[in-house]
Amino acid sequence: MLSQPSGTDTPEAVDLRGRIFTDLDKLAFSLEMEASEHLDRGHSAEYLRAQERRLGVRLAQRLVAGVPAEEVNGRMERWDGDYARRLGAEQG
Repeated sequence: MLSQPSGTDTPEAVDLRGRIFTDLDKLAFSLEMEASEHLDRGHSAEYLRAQERRLGVRLAQRLVAGVPAEEVNGRMERWDGDYARRLGAEQG
């Protein structure tokens, strides 16, 4: 199963992707709540770190959902060759 949906996914793959999406949504929500707590306490640096983590989770959520986004797909495409070389294989 690829990380992004295709038109031929099995019902099990669709279900798994949906559960991963929901888990990522819960994680993003939790990070948002933590960020809010940091802000309430006047901890601006911790607030910013929590928000950055939350946005990273949202990017992962877009990847799993297959929502095309330059901030996800563009980054992956840009570094695809370097990633393949790191693994010792060329992408074809």
